Amino acid sequence: MIKLLKSILIYLILLVSGVSSSYSFEQSDSLNTQKNQQVHNNYLSKSPSGAIYRSLIIPGWGQLYTGSYWKAPIFFAGASTLTYFIISNNSEYQKYSKEYNRLTDKTTIQAQIIRNKREYYRDNRDLSAFYLLGVYVLAAVDAYVDAHLYDFTIDDNLSFNLSYSNNYLFLNLKYHIK
Repeated sequence: MIKLLKSILIYLILLVSGVSSSYSFEQSDSLNTQKNQQVHNNYLSKSPSGAIYRSLIIPGWGQLYTGSYWKAPIFFAGASTLTYFIISNNSEYQKYSKEYNRLTDKTTIQAQIIRNKREYYRDNRDLSAFYLLGVYVLAAVDAYVDAHLYDFTIDDNLSFNLSYSNNYLFLNLKYHIK
């Protein structure tokens, strides 16, 4: 239980330090936004590096920054669940590791069962950590792409239509010039 509290405390310290350092990202993002507004006149843009940093601090924060509100809870829930699995499997691994180390005769069936349980929880802990890394990378890449496509406009000036009629395939491409 004490190890769990230490892990939660370390996570909260990292969270607070990440939040405090993110204010500098917001200031640089506001400067970048002002520069981009001067260049693009009517477009508001999001900083891709700011989105990546936010997603690497807390998965889902970059999605909130870029306006993908429905994705943020998915990434956060995935990271939280995997963190729970890492902590849980690590505590079980430590328990069986101590129990295995206390045994004097490690050739008995009981020792093999304990060793197998220890290895099972170690493997699950490591696999959960690998999946957590995947969630962080996926959240960062998604936030990066969303930040780059934030200014992308979808309008009827350019349209593409593919149709099939009388054994012929038709491709219509329309571009409206204003």
